[in-house]
Amino acid sequence: MTEENLVSVRGLVNSDFENPLRKFTGIFDGYVTSPASGYAGTRVDLNFRDIDDIVVAKGFVYHFPTFTINNGLSNKHKSRWGYLADSLAEFLPDDEDIKDCKGRTMTLVFCDGQEGRPEPKLIWNKEADPAEFPDKMAPTAVWIVVAVEGLASGGPADENETTAEWAEQNLIGKSRADFNKWAFADPRVRKDTTLQRSISDKSFINALVQMGKVAEDENGIFVLPEVAF
Repeated sequence: MTEENLVSVRGLVNSDFENPLRKFTGIFDGYVTSPASGYAGTRVDLNFRDIDDIVVAKGFVYHFPTFTINNGLSNKHKSRWGYLADSLAEFLPDDEDIKDCKGRTMTLVFCDGQEGRPEPKLIWNKEADPAEFPDKMAPTAVWIVVAVEGLASGGPADENETTAEWAEQNLIGKSRADFNKWAFADPRVRKDTTLQRSISDKSFINALVQMGKVAEDENGIFVLPEVAF
């Protein structure tokens, strides 16, 4: 190949290492650690097999049965590892950790704020523009766990509480957009297709407002009627 053919601005392709997945369900197949490259730290590969219910970024396809999420290990909540760890911990009993999750089916979503997915999370970034982010905390796309088979978020559910009542409680303090993103990720709501449909077509919130159970303040935040304005 001549240099003329080698050096070109044409025919470029997406990086082979670009992450195309945005949401998936798969069986957690354990993790592998390795020394970080370029800094003193540890990287963690979270391995998943038999993945299904795949959502990919526009322009991408993904036909493989496995997927690996690679994150730097951190003890900070507001880090890629921290957000993923905290989301998984919500489903686990106090005496369990990630090592106990091997073989469990999980659903994970990429928080990029696109197509109804959760918004990116704030993470410290030394490269962040100080004019835009004075504290260097910049929105960053991260993976979070939104469901674990056989486990409910936040501990056992109240047997006398319906999923609709659970959703009503979680509407308070949120805007309509924030509530929809929460409902998209909540494992209890995700299992109730009828409730999901009523949230999508806006009839769930509209009915609560009409019955006087919630009110929308001047900032578009839903509150209890007695403290509405």
